[in-house]
Amino acid sequence: MAAIIAQLDASSTSYRCTYDVFLSFRGEDTRKGFTDHLYRELELAGIHTFRDDDGIERGANIASELQKAIQESRASIIVFSKDYASSRWCLDELVKIMKRRKTDCRHMVMPVFYDVDPSHVRKQTGSFAQAFARHEERFKEEMDKVVEWRRALRDVAAVGGMVLGHLYESQFIQNIVEDIGNKLDHRATEMIAPYVVGIDKRVQGINMWLKDGSNDVSVAVIYGMGGIGKTTIAKAAYNQNFHRFQGCSYIADVRATSEQPNGLAFLQRKLLSDIQKGKKKKIYSMGEQMSKIKHAVCCKTVLIVLDDVDQSDQFNAILGRREWFHPGSKIIVTTRHESLLNDHEVYAMFKVRGLGEYESLELFSWHAFKQVRPVKDYIKLTRSVVQHCQGLPLALQVLGSSLVGKSVEVWESALQKLNVIPIEKIQKILRISFDSLQDDHDRSLFLHIVSFFVGKKIDYTITVLDNLRFYTRIGIQNLVDRCLVDIDEDNKLVIHQLLIDMGRGIIREESHEDPGKRSRVLQNDASDILRKLTGTKTIKGLMLNLPSKTMFNTSNKKRYHVDDYHEKVSRRRLGFFSWKSITFLPTNSASESNEVDFKTEAFTRMHNLELLLLNNVKVSGGYKDFPKNLRWISWRVFPLKSIPADLYLENLVGLDLRNSRLHHLWQGPRKLVLKDCTNLVLIDESIADLEKLIVLNLKDCKNLTKLPTRFSMLTSLQQLILSGCSKLVFRPNAAAGVWKKLNISTATLSQSMWLWRLWILPRKNLVTARSLSVANWPNGLVSLSLADCNLPEIPSGLSILSSLKHLNLSRNPILSLPENLNDLITLQTLVIEGCTMVRTLPELPPSLRKLHASYCTSLEKITNLPNMFRSLDSSFWKCKNLVEVQSLFHIKPLRRVDIEMIRNMGLFNLESVGSTEVEMTNYLTCTTRKGPIQGLYECGIFSVFLHGNKIPDRFPYRSLGNSTFSIIVPSHLNLKVRGLNACVVYSRCPFWFSSSNFLKVSNETKGLKWTYCPVTAGLPRKNHDMLWLSHWLFGNDELEGGDEVHFSMNEEYSFWTKEFGIQLVYEQENEGKGVQSKSEEMTFQPNTTLSSPVFVAGNVSASASKYQLWTGKFFICNHRSRIHQLHFSRTLEKPDYLNFSYLFKEDVPAKTMVPSTAMNVTPIPFPWTAPEFLLDPGFVMYAIPK
Repeated sequence: MAAIIAQLDASSTSYRCTYDVFLSFRGEDTRKGFTDHLYRELELAGIHTFRDDDGIERGANIASELQKAIQESRASIIVFSKDYASSRWCLDELVKIMKRRKTDCRHMVMPVFYDVDPSHVRKQTGSFAQAFARHEERFKEEMDKVVEWRRALRDVAAVGGMVLGHLYESQFIQNIVEDIGNKLDHRATEMIAPYVVGIDKRVQGINMWLKDGSNDVSVAVIYGMGGIGKTTIAKAAYNQNFHRFQGCSYIADVRATSEQPNGLAFLQRKLLSDIQKGKKKKIYSMGEQMSKIKHAVCCKTVLIVLDDVDQSDQFNAILGRREWFHPGSKIIVTTRHESLLNDHEVYAMFKVRGLGEYESLELFSWHAFKQVRPVKDYIKLTRSVVQHCQGLPLALQVLGSSLVGKSVEVWESALQKLNVIPIEKIQKILRISFDSLQDDHDRSLFLHIVSFFVGKKIDYTITVLDNLRFYTRIGIQNLVDRCLVDIDEDNKLVIHQLLIDMGRGIIREESHEDPGKRSRVLQNDASDILRKLTGTKTIKGLMLNLPSKTMFNTSNKKRYHVDDYHEKVSRRRLGFFSWKSITFLPTNSASESNEVDFKTEAFTRMHNLELLLLNNVKVSGGYKDFPKNLRWISWRVFPLKSIPADLYLENLVGLDLRNSRLHHLWQGPRKLVLKDCTNLVLIDESIADLEKLIVLNLKDCKNLTKLPTRFSMLTSLQQLILSGCSKLVFRPNAAAGVWKKLNISTATLSQSMWLWRLWILPRKNLVTARSLSVANWPNGLVSLSLADCNLPEIPSGLSILSSLKHLNLSRNPILSLPENLNDLITLQTLVIEGCTMVRTLPELPPSLRKLHASYCTSLEKITNLPNMFRSLDSSFWKCKNLVEVQSLFHIKPLRRVDIEMIRNMGLFNLESVGSTEVEMTNYLTCTTRKGPIQGLYECGIFSVFLHGNKIPDRFPYRSLGNSTFSIIVPSHLNLKVRGLNACVVYSRCPFWFSSSNFLKVSNETKGLKWTYCPVTAGLPRKNHDMLWLSHWLFGNDELEGGDEVHFSMNEEYSFWTKEFGIQLVYEQENEGKGVQSKSEEMTFQPNTTLSSPVFVAGNVSASASKYQLWTGKFFICNHRSRIHQLHFSRTLEKPDYLNFSYLFKEDVPAKTMVPSTAMNVTPIPFPWTAPEFLLDPGFVMYAIPK
């Protein structure tokens, strides 16, 4: 908690603007003349402007007030006069402005060159040179400050601004006011709530889409649950981008307005008025208004936001047809309904997730304490409130505002109330999504899920609810589309706590005073009903979990809980036979039941009870009048010594009695889950009469010795789980033809002629068979798990399992996998997680779709990754020694790198770097390690990471910061460009987490673009810089004399690019000599410097074919193959639909061609980052529909 609070002070992301413009100028030059006139015209135009002579109170700390004014201004205008650089005050102010611009992409900067040449500012010549000569003399001990001033001047001069030239001052001022007014455009700006937190990263992906330069008419959908911040994000994106379009309109509250009389007509008029810039004409016919809208949007690019759309008809009624719009127009829709529009109508989907912990803390603190962090005495209470809100901005705002100024005692009381009674204002907004569900079926399904199935596996939930006559699969999809339910990576149902509170609140409304008259009952209410015998026919589902005595015994290593059920089961309606009483051996339960004893009489009035979920509950009495409509019973730690003969179970379709006292099994239901029934000794032969038995789970039934001899008659058996049955001996051949899945996970195997013997989890002192034959295994096996079997080797005969699709070999001490593994032509899933001794993976079959190899800490080499860029789901988490994936990359110590490659990089003095250690991060394995300098071969590109802060002099083309510049490739007689060298200087951000650097090379002449992100990168030490040197080898004609080539360096959140440079590499066509560019000189080197190592597939051009997203566009990033997979899958579905252009887009085109001696660049105000769905857990971005 303290760490989070410390971060808040340093990096608040709240966005509050007091001024429109901060005016920076040198008072002695222009205060009473030009600047005064400019200030007056800005104010008259309604542009609220700060200037230091009237904006700061007397006696105030001037430096801090100016800093605050810069931070609270939307834009800065810097008036450069001849003596501007003479003022240290002005230069410090400029540095602050440029830092603000770098950290906040919304802050606009406009340099005004008043009676001064822009080149004097950029190059510090003329009067600026004289001023800096004096500064360098005066500040000999502070040369870092002088360097910072020079950098700021270069950066601001590159932005591009207004030049007085030969204009009259009055006309010049009018031009400035019009330009800044258009960019700010007060009339179009949408008001955003105060104390907005975390908006920058959430709006970044939308900004990239809005600026992708596409000529398509594109629609983006921002979706998420109520109160999550969709409207705020849409407003922020709109405010930052509307000036890029010729027309704009923000239509708020579409759902609520359309429900009013003539509501849609009103929204049409609002749209038409905005597009026509305020021209109003009373039109009552919707058809006539639609015609007007068509003509208004066909001739100009427009940006339109439709906020809170609930039905697709609303979208169509307001906007008409997409083909009416002018090419390049953009439409943003916010909704709670993920599937609001058809796939072919949507270009991008942006899912909004909740705030992170420290963002939530900051937002709540602003509302509750009016500051960035909580007051000391309220820290613990604040954390409790933040945890309750689970990142929902609406809840944080409402609760924070309601508690402002209240005492600690009031806070404590409010928190107690929150756990019982939800805040009405929050619930009212959340309930809109529930009420908008299309029918009572989906509403009832949602209430069942929030009552009984939160956190449960989706397959288990579908199994149970389908048998309760729900249409569960389509129903859950509808709930997901409405953002009421989510499914996590483990396929579990996840629901926001406030939505759970909302759903259970709806159930409470069925009967505020009497829980027995509610349809769904759980926990405390269930206990009261059973004790007081107040149940009624209204109850359809009841759940009660009680603690056992052993749950709190620290010596007991296994905790039993109702939420333990994770097995995936198939569904089918079951027919039951007559039930027989069970005979038991005297024994104690695996887990003693709770001593609370309820009566069966409590259930007699629950005539419509269908779902009964009990855990550790004792019930005594006769079962003659027990509910007869029960369809699913889950009774963990079943306490009775026999199942009563008078219990009516003809309608039962599912029974879960895990952790019970059972010793003997009757002929019973078709889905039998008897996990952890440690005293079960035998299964009656009558089980063979269950011809349609699908699932039998006997996991950890440690005293079960054998299966029935008629076991082979279970012709419908699909899943048999026998893990941990340590005394069981059985003949698999007898049933080999019926098994589709065999799970022997967590068992040790030994082979004995026709018998398999399954043991409990391997122990250190347990001797396992050195060899395992598969000759007698059923050929029809589809899934095989040998995890945790202590196997030193895997039998080579696995290839006979011709139907095997899923193989799990996790956590075995194997050294290698069989070389003939690729003969498993149907294998789709291979899991080898935790095989810490495996060093290499052999050739894998082309059918493979999943490869999970995390925690294989000795793994060094992978022979191939089939379908890597098409469909392979792979994970190599913590494989810290992985250095090679054939045909993709190879990492090796610098001392083992080809000497000619070293020379080509300019690293001649290896002795000076040989003992240097560099900390490297591997993005594929998510590991960091420190060691000798490494060389990375990847896709025809060779990279080295070194400590350093200066680009070598041999790099003639350079840029400061993360910016873009262009060059025209020089033409030289008999010389051909064969490649380039790149050098990047970067440092680590204060709050570092694993993220990447991206180098973009774009041949605009030939339409070729490469975006490269290396699989591994050096981590700079704190307060130190690092160099990334890379050598790119191209083919014959990718770069030629006369080509216009753009270069840009973009980083993610964790790195700051300080400078980067480019050097061209040539080859002499006739004599086979290689040369490198260096200003106007040419230094010849042997042609062998251009050779490519054998383990790198050719050059960039040859290797990059697999990385091509579409013609001429290459995204070279081995640890983000998901981008290629999405592109491939969506291209198959809609070949003309997908567009990943934002991966290559430069936010600001490079307008200035940079000669080798110049430093003229155009910075990018919005740094490119990878797609949000790979980076930010709080905001998921899809470049295509779901």
